[in-house]
Amino acid sequence: MTTAPQLAEGEDIIHHHVPNLGVFKRTALLLLAITLVPTLVIAVAVPDTFWAAVPMFVTCLLLMQERYNLGKHAAWITNQRVLFQGDEALALNDITSVEPKGNGVLLRHDAAAKSTKLNYAKDRSALAQTILTAQKETA
Repeated sequence: MTTAPQLAEGEDIIHHHVPNLGVFKRTALLLLAITLVPTLVIAVAVPDTFWAAVPMFVTCLLLMQERYNLGKHAAWITNQRVLFQGDEALALNDITSVEPKGNGVLLRHDAAAKSTKLNYAKDRSALAQTILTAQKETA
């Protein structure tokens, strides 16, 4: 488990976002199912070679890497900012929009339309609502 980051004076942790393994597994199954299409096409086009295994092999490598790095997607939502695992922080006042997207929650910030995503959220809408509530209380 990850340890809580250093907090500023008067800052309290509202929510600890821990990536959910079940959501990761559903995402992995979807990617594997999508990879079956090129695998089958290559197997039909070039039946006597091992090239048909390449798409599935690459997908499995990418999923293994993502599973290994799953803990790096943790974050803490405080009453002042969102703290990411790699000692990065995003002030709640800098967030322009929060929306559930894909397998996580997309945080848009800055005038340059930058975005950051909290991946593998078990309940995306609840996490988005938590961030919006913390943002309203800060303002």
